[in-house]
Amino acid sequence: MTFKIFKKIFQQNRLGIYNSILLFAKKNDYIITSLNDWYNNYLNSNKKVLILRHDVDYDSKGAFEMYKIEKELGIKSTFYFRWSTMNSPIMKEMKKNGFEVSLHYESLASYAKKNNITNEEQVSSEIIRQSFENLVLEIKEFESKYWKLHTICSHGDKVNRQLKVSNHKIIRYEKLKELDILFNVYNPDIIKKFEAYISDSSIYSNFEWNHFGSPKTAIENGYKSICLLTHPVHWNQSFFKNFVMLYRVYKDNS
Repeated sequence: MTFKIFKKIFQQNRLGIYNSILLFAKKNDYIITSLNDWYNNYLNSNKKVLILRHDVDYDSKGAFEMYKIEKELGIKSTFYFRWSTMNSPIMKEMKKNGFEVSLHYESLASYAKKNNITNEEQVSSEIIRQSFENLVLEIKEFESKYWKLHTICSHGDKVNRQLKVSNHKIIRYEKLKELDILFNVYNPDIIKKFEAYISDSSIYSNFEWNHFGSPKTAIENGYKSICLLTHPVHWNQSFFKNFVMLYRVYKDNS
């Protein structure tokens, strides 16, 4: 544990690497855009599309730094904010410039924490139903404070790993349609639309790419639809900020 903390404290800023990935995609004639824009305009096209998704688990200011890089390059992306990371000025700036800004929900995990649900056997169908109803209320609250949602994405909390039940398991897809939500990102019917689905990892995993391998390799191979998931906390770091992030992660998982 001490070695892991040491590695995290000395984690370096990696935004230059992120910028190089985007430049490489542009050089290879990729359209780089948000999930919402991809679904509405490129889902059934023959164009090469790099879909950018950011899960803002802890670091809204880091998300803003990634946004500024993308804005400078003239591209768009999707940012999913948890309630605990929502930053109205940042979110409104992103939205004003055509980015998708949406909800990174954790309704089942929140219910479990509040009601001391600690194992999979306790997660009844009634708890699943109630968690989804709570999500419906969250969607309505978000839309009343900000704007209409088009896509949503579940957060992977430590509690979900303990329960062995993901937040996306609560989704009732017919109800999402009634709410005029296009999709939840973890819908299997959406995931299978990507020729390559790639996720970053933390310094504890040496920043290895998960699920498919390097995005540059996928781009070189000319895959038509690449979804790249990144977490700002793995990219925009400094010595002081690393201490802050360690504390936030510890507090969130305690």
